[in-house]
This record gives sequence, structure tokens and C-alpha cells, in this order.
Amino acid sequence: MSRGIDVSHHNGVIDWKAVKASGIEFAIIRAGYGQTNDRNFKANIEGAQAAGLPVGVYYFSYATNILKAAEEGTHCCELLAKYKIDLPVFYDFEYETELYGARYGVTYNKELRTAIIKAFCERVRAGGYTPGIYTNVDYIVSRLYWGELSAYPLWLAQWPLGTGKSITFESVREDSVNTKYGKPSFWQFGFGKVPGIPTDTDLNFGYIPLPKRQNDAPADDIKPGDKVRVVNTTTSGNLKRAKLYGSDKTFVVYYDTYDVIERKGDRVVIGIGKAVTAAVDIRDLRKI
Repeated sequence: MSRGIDVSHHNGVIDWKAVKASGIEFAIIRAGYGQTNDRNFKANIEGAQAAGLPVGVYYFSYATNILKAAEEGTHCCELLAKYKIDLPVFYDFEYETELYGARYGVTYNKELRTAIIKAFCERVRAGGYTPGIYTNVDYIVSRLYWGELSAYPLWLAQWPLGTGKSITFESVREDSVNTKYGKPSFWQFGFGKVPGIPTDTDLNFGYIPLPKRQNDAPADDIKPGDKVRVVNTTTSGNLKRAKLYGSDKTFVVYYDTYDVIERKGDRVVIGIGKAVTAAVDIRDLRKI
């Protein structure tokens, strides 16, 4: 499991080094919408990649028919041509799409919505990228022929704590993700504050392996004085727990960031300041 964000120009100018230092592990960046580029796409994707974050992309749909969806897919691929995209390219077809189409006399039904999404995804696949779908339970159950789309990676939008308040990663259990319609690759579960971003931003858990970027610090680079996050955790009794070094015993992970106090081989002693919390296997830590 990993922690990530999704952003667009609505989030303003982002300090990506601060985002990465806060413990964020991936970013999904809006490339565009309709036939329009997101005006911060270039700055966001280059900033995120320079900071060492794996990136995915999303593209908002204003397609009124299959041809328009394929054209959006072509435009998206053109925007991505100069970049290495680590994660899927997600198509975002939702309520605003349908309000836009209604102004031009389009009535969407399950068949049309499903065909539009397929047209974009297959155009993106033909361009050499992995297509995915951003959607919610209402669309899965009521507005799409989900059986025709379920093979694409799913980025599920479902906010268990509602849409009216800023939350944190600790507010939601990562293992409580809805898997009724297939296990999502990513789960967007709310919005909150992230260092380096001037606005609230959408928060996500990731459930697929993240590629390692060249400027990621290897685990072997961890040394006393560094700050780390415990990444190999489980949730039990509403508490996050991790293994003690060389043992099946566990300790409670109360903090998002720990200080490295001592290292001997793969054994790393972490804590807060000089107060020891636990000895942990280096493979269960990520330097931030």
C-alpha cells in the first residue's frame, strides 16, 4: 500500500520536493480535458518526476460520442509523448461530462457511456500506455455496463467520511477499500492538506507496486539522522502495526515519520528524537 495525491491546475503552484518529503509516494496528474491542456500539466509532471515520484495521469472527458472520445485519447497521448508514465492513464467520465453533453442535446445511456470510455482507453492503449478508469460506485452499478470495463485498472472514487471536511491519511483505514467490484488499483477517499500544495488536494491509497525512479534513495542509503516512514504495516483493532526486527512480534505505528537513531546491517533503530520506538528491518522502511 502507498500514499498518493491527484492534482490539476486548481491546486496552484506545487512545491514537489516538499510533497515528496512529506511522505507522498505517487502522483496522478491531470493532463487535460476535452481538447484542452491542463495549464499546469507540464510544471506538475516535470516537478513530480524531478522530485522522484512515480506518476500517473488522468484526462477529463467532455466526449459527446465515440469519435470525440478517441480524439481525446489522441490528444492525451500527444501530451504524454515526451514523458515516461509510470502508472495508468485514467479516463474521468462523470456527472459534469453529462451536463456538458446535455447542452448539445446528448442523452447518455449505459451503452453510450461504456462505448465512450472504451474508445478512449483503447486509443491510449494503442499509444503505448496502460489505460484505466476513474469512477464511482453509482457509475459502476447504475450507469455503465461494468462487466465490459472491469478488466481496466480501476481508480475508485469513494469518500467514506463525506465531502465536506479536510481529512488525513490516518483518518481512513487503507484496508477498508471497497472491493465488491474488483480490487481497485487506487482509491481516492477524500481531500486534505499536503505540505507543498497551497490548497486541499485529493488523497489516495495505492494498491499496486510502484516503480522505482532513478533518483529514489535506495533502502541501503538509510543512516542515523535520516527521517523514515514505516511502509510494511497492517491494521488491527484500528491501530497500525509493524513487525519488530527478526520477530513476529509487532509494535504500534503511532507516527507518520520517525528518526533513525542507529543502524547495524539490516537492523534499524527508529524513534522520535532520541527516544527509541523499535528496531525494524530496513526493508520495512522508506527514507523521506
